[in-house]
Amino acid sequence: MAANLDRTSPIPLYRQIKEVILEWMRCGELMPGARLPPERELVRRFGVSRLTVRQAISELASEGVVYRIQGSGTYVAGKRPVVLRALVSEREWVTALRDAERQYNEAHPQSPLRLEIKVVGRPRLRDEIVLAVASGEAPDIVLIDCAWMAELASLKFFLPIDELDPHWTSEYLADLFPVIRLGSRHGDGHLYGVQTEVSATVLWYRRDWLIQEGAAVPRTWDELVSVAKRFKLRRGTQGYPLAFCGGLRGGETTTYQLLPLFWSTGEDLVSAGKPALDGRAVDTLRFLKDLVHVHRLAPAEVVAFSWDEPRRLFAQGRVAFAFGGTYDKRPIQSTARWSEQEFRKRVGMTFVPVDPAGGMATSVVGGMVFSVPRQTKYPEVAAELLKLLASPQLMGRFCQRTGRVPSRISVASSLEAERHWFQRKTVEILAHARPRPYSPYYSKISTQFRLMVENVLTRRMSPEEAVDRARNGIEAILTE
Repeated sequence: MAANLDRTSPIPLYRQIKEVILEWMRCGELMPGARLPPERELVRRFGVSRLTVRQAISELASEGVVYRIQGSGTYVAGKRPVVLRALVSEREWVTALRDAERQYNEAHPQSPLRLEIKVVGRPRLRDEIVLAVASGEAPDIVLIDCAWMAELASLKFFLPIDELDPHWTSEYLADLFPVIRLGSRHGDGHLYGVQTEVSATVLWYRRDWLIQEGAAVPRTWDELVSVAKRFKLRRGTQGYPLAFCGGLRGGETTTYQLLPLFWSTGEDLVSAGKPALDGRAVDTLRFLKDLVHVHRLAPAEVVAFSWDEPRRLFAQGRVAFAFGGTYDKRPIQSTARWSEQEFRKRVGMTFVPVDPAGGMATSVVGGMVFSVPRQTKYPEVAAELLKLLASPQLMGRFCQRTGRVPSRISVASSLEAERHWFQRKTVEILAHARPRPYSPYYSKISTQFRLMVENVLTRRMSPEEAVDRARNGIEAILTE
């Protein structure tokens, strides 16, 4: 391979190098799938700096002529890479997608893909997806809250993964935790997405503070009130030792955090296709109201809390207790700047406290799901990427890196008990968790729930009035 450059030419050296490489391809010296010489070899051949070589290769890569595989090298594309657009809620998902992209390209050197990933933030994610589909510009891969799946699948937003690969689907479903498997198949029997991690509602508490006070972890509503009062005027909590989302602004997080309180009384939102709210919901709302307005353990501003405010206050040491999800672990640890050892020493998690009249401890199962919109031009390629994301190897790597909990039994059971104590603890909680109502109307039902809570906490309505209004609202939704 000749490598002569004209150093008197006005054409930049990196452009000349690019043309030489293209000529190698045209004359057959570099065939599709062939690996380019290493950078150090090209530097020697051309007699230029490594930066100049990298600039030439970067331009070729941006044009789809070559593609890179991390740890392996740069290869000639058989054709321009397939470009898939992905939409996610947080940056930690970008790394998972890049891992899947690399594995796909290693397995398909003749037909690589390139991901264009957009991060929009959790509050905007659902609206972004709906607007993109409505405008005919849906991404090829989207990340959604599992609570939205029934609604969006019923609107025919997504492709059924099981139709693209029935055998893989069967193996995947068989390896999921039962509580996740329960909500993974849509009403028509199809699988419309893969869940790579799982979360559960918990009560976060300051373990170190409770030990110093000689106080026990609260298990019931009464115990929560009793122990929280001991922190009311201490430790910089500004008089409010408890935080949770209590209104519409908290979005789905409000429902996620507070629904276990209602479940512990035997209450539910919907039963047999009808509203299920009754006097037990009144009792739960009265308890929430008392937390804010009688015991003053949580500020009245909980109705205006955004979805991540409780964990932020907890991480800053401004509250001793916070309702939240197991997915809060890493953000709490990062905000507080605690090492893993410090976090474990200072923080504990348990079930959301239960109704003292014989309530059963439970939790809401949650998690994010990758799906393929029907508008994609590359259904098979997108589905292959989803299968990689849900593979034991990449799922385990993602969960170990982020502290999240794997959705597959085989991956969770492979985690070393002491090192991955948090994931192990979450799996114990999942054994008592439940999915939210799987209904195409769930988002509207959840909005009625959040409005009911907000009406009580703002004292616009009594608990009885709020329950009646919510029941009527849910009944109207179910009869649409």
